[in-house]
Amino acid sequence: MQFPKPPIKETLILDPLPKDTLSEEEKAATENFFIIQSKLNEMGRSFKEDIPFEVFLDSLNISEEDYVMAIRSSLRRTSVILKRSTNAAFINPYNKKLLETWRANIDVQFVLDTYACAKYCVGYILKSDTGVLRVLQTAASDI
Repeated sequence: MQFPKPPIKETLILDPLPKDTLSEEEKAATENFFIIQSKLNEMGRSFKEDIPFEVFLDSLNISEEDYVMAIRSSLRRTSVILKRSTNAAFINPYNKKLLETWRANIDVQFVLDTYACAKYCVGYILKSDTGVLRVLQTAASDI
C-alpha cells in the first residue's frame, strides 16, 4: 500500500477483496479509498493534529465497515494494517528501539507470506551493486 497510509484505530490483518465481490461493491470501495487518500493528501505531510478516528470517519462520511472495505480494495495480498493516527499517515512503520539504534530510515514489515519473504531476501542478496563489483574486479585483477 502506498502513502499516505490510512489511519485506523486498531491493528488489523486484512485480505484483499474476494474475487467474487460484486462489481458495484468493488467500485464503491475503490471510490471510498480514493476519497480517503484525497483527504489525507489534502491534510498533507506536515499535519500535526491527531483527529480522533471517529471524527475522521465523520469528515469522510464513510462508515467504519465501508472504510475497512476501502482499504481492502487497495490490497493485492494479505497485509497487516497498523494502528495509526491521522497525523502519522506519511510515516513508515518503525520500532522505536531499532530507530534509536540504527539512526537511519527503516521500514518494518510483518511477514505473512514466507515465499514472498524468501523471494525478497534472495533478490536482495543477488542485487548487483555495480560500485562494489567494480572495486572487487579491480582488486582481483591487481592480485
